[in-house]
Amino acid sequence: MTTEEYEILAEEIRADNQIPPYTPDDVIIRSIQRCEQRLDSLKPGADFETDRVGRGLLKDAVYYDMVHRFEEFLQNYGPDVRSWQLSEEVADAT
Repeated sequence: MTTEEYEILAEEIRADNQIPPYTPDDVIIRSIQRCEQRLDSLKPGADFETDRVGRGLLKDAVYYDMVHRFEEFLQNYGPDVRSWQLSEEVADAT
């Protein structure tokens, strides 16, 4: 993602989760980068700009990460993450 995309996503997360305005954008962006890397390790090549399910999971993961509960995110959203991992169609199975 580009810096501009991180800033847009940070504003979406701030609005969705009622994050106070005094929380610096850098804190949210670092959390986005951490969670993006973690989720990308679960589904390599994930595109969080076009994949709405992936983007939603990323936003939820950031919220949990910001309150230091990422492992809780994995427990609560485990079935959703697995469904997301399996959602991509295989073009050539041979």
